[in-house]
Amino acid sequence: ILLISVAYVGLLFAIAYYGDNQSVANSKKRISKPVIYSLSLAVYCTSWTFYGSVSRATQGWEFLSIYLGPILLFILGWGLLYKIVLIAKQENITTIADFIASRYGKSRSLAILITTMATLGILPYIALQLKAVAQSFNIMVGQTATFAGQNDTALVVAVFMAIFAILFGTRHIDASEHHEGMVLAVAFESLIKLIAFVAVGFYVIFEIFDGLGGLNTYLSQSGMYEKMSNFNPFKVNFLTETLLAMLAILCLPRQFQVGVVENTDPRDIHTARWMFPAYLLIFSLFMLPIAAAGNMMFNGTSIASDTYVLMVPLMDGATSLATLAYIGGLSAATGMVIVATISISTMISNDIIMPMIFKLSPLDPTR
Repeated sequence: ILLISVAYVGLLFAIAYYGDNQSVANSKKRISKPVIYSLSLAVYCTSWTFYGSVSRATQGWEFLSIYLGPILLFILGWGLLYKIVLIAKQENITTIADFIASRYGKSRSLAILITTMATLGILPYIALQLKAVAQSFNIMVGQTATFAGQNDTALVVAVFMAIFAILFGTRHIDASEHHEGMVLAVAFESLIKLIAFVAVGFYVIFEIFDGLGGLNTYLSQSGMYEKMSNFNPFKVNFLTETLLAMLAILCLPRQFQVGVVENTDPRDIHTARWMFPAYLLIFSLFMLPIAAAGNMMFNGTSIASDTYVLMVPLMDGATSLATLAYIGGLSAATGMVIVATISISTMISNDIIMPMIFKLSPLDPTR
């Protein structure tokens, strides 16, 4: 597992290096650019999507709000994103803080406030991604997920991701340039985590339940159908979560980074308006089957429901599939960490550190 992890991270470095050293005109045909852009938007699907949503699916349809919000936005409100991209290109916008501050006379105090809020909000979420990677690694190697063990694994992952972010995200002075290598690597990770999740879903349906009929029988006998039928989509909680998920596509620093800052052609949004919702729909289709399999195999045990994606194939003897699921979860977590840290570091540098340096410098910055 350690060798596979290192090899996968090395592959990400190679993909990012290739993307950074190839011009858009030579390495990306017009047909591939929208696909890469659409897949990079799937950085939205973090380890919470890969692991946590399955846990919520054990209670019925509650998990759908996380996916319904972005789907509705891209189907019905894609024009808003299109306009934001056009404005960002016109104003040479580099971050969400820069964008909001520019709408209020390029207010530096507002940019600092947004940067501070974003940093405080993102850091715990980054920690959760690293914890998810550490927990999944410990599960795969058969170790007890002790606090010390998780810290060791998370530290190694954090170091690799820091190196990646430095090499392919923040080493250039021009913060407004596009990070072609980073976007290509994130798009590749999005493809890998989708393949891994779908593979686990198909295994559950056709190997564990022996087809849709067996799945239907279990859902009926276990009481999950009852939970699903009692679901009320007009509950305040569900509607609020859907609205927040819709806004997250526009407001999360990592989503603004890949959706707006890294966009090289606004026409790519026309492909993303159907491809990204389709991506989320495919993910959501397999949530309930995996949750049902986990309930059937581990109900009444101490196995946490947010580990079902790994534990179901692992306990059924499908170690190769479990390894693929582990790589998928690693992709989901590291993709978020990479893009979020690049976005946050750019905000801190542009809105806090550089203005402070100019203010304290004895030299005239206009010269």
